[in-house]
Amino acid sequence: MEDRKQITFNVLCFNPEVDEKAYFKSYDVVLEKGITVLRALNYIKDHVDQTLTHRFFCQAGICGSCAIRINGVSKLACTTQVWDELETCKTKDQIIVEPLNNFKVIRDLVVDIDPMIAKLKKYKSWVVPMVKDEDLGKKECDVKPEEFEPINAATDCILCASCYSECTITEADRHYISPLVILRAYRMNMDTRDTAGEERTRLLQEDHGIWDCTHCYRCVEACVKNIPIMEAIQGVRHETFERGMTNTAGARHAKIFLDDVKGGGRLKEATLPLRTLGPIGMIGMIPFALKMGAKGRVPPIFPHKVSTHREVKTLVEQVEKESKKKD
Repeated sequence: MEDRKQITFNVLCFNPEVDEKAYFKSYDVVLEKGITVLRALNYIKDHVDQTLTHRFFCQAGICGSCAIRINGVSKLACTTQVWDELETCKTKDQIIVEPLNNFKVIRDLVVDIDPMIAKLKKYKSWVVPMVKDEDLGKKECDVKPEEFEPINAATDCILCASCYSECTITEADRHYISPLVILRAYRMNMDTRDTAGEERTRLLQEDHGIWDCTHCYRCVEACVKNIPIMEAIQGVRHETFERGMTNTAGARHAKIFLDDVKGGGRLKEATLPLRTLGPIGMIGMIPFALKMGAKGRVPPIFPHKVSTHREVKTLVEQVEKESKKKD
């Protein structure tokens, strides 16, 4: 691959003051190898189209403000090499640039992050210390190395919103808490200086909360800091059980799932909705159940145990023991 070539940037543009809908605008620029997508956009802004609008600040992968979608994946423009993207682009020497998904577009590549900030505020995404406000700054409130280790990875989050953008549940439900906020809540709950863990966890397991995650792992794949976000989500879910907050459909579903697997190695799908939602909650499921029945997709009411049931049960018990050791 040459060290200098002409590259086309297809940028999704939108100005709400004059445009009815977003459209792609192409920019042909000659670039040298080693340039980042952000530097390319800055060049276009400075020399080709001064109306192009994008957001950036530190230009060093620290602030997270330049996150956009590049060739269909949310990334930091300042750390993404143009030449790397050329190896994966669908059309030769053409890079597609779009604003983050799951946000309202303000203009071009700039999105409105206020809904995300509102969620961070709702779920108290900061340490609530035991020290009174008037005493803050008078005494150090430190954390021991062994206490910091469980939250070490989570503290790398720079709130770039790449995981928020790629989350399939947030796309379907804009009220969903989002993986970013759950990760932040996990980090605060595990901080030994924090005192709001119980209140925060109670909020997390309400509607649109932690139990709506479907384990698609898109957040993990999109994280620019390689943070194990799913481990944080599972950690918060585990914490709800530790705190006795199990009177929710999500918590019941998780417990029933575990009991079924331990009991026979197979999920009892036919009665799962009833056991999870209860008789009243099941009413809303009747139309769906009828459609499934009409298509002949009716699971057995009393499924047989799998032949490897004992092995499955042993594995589950081993995982439970290991989990208790970590606690």
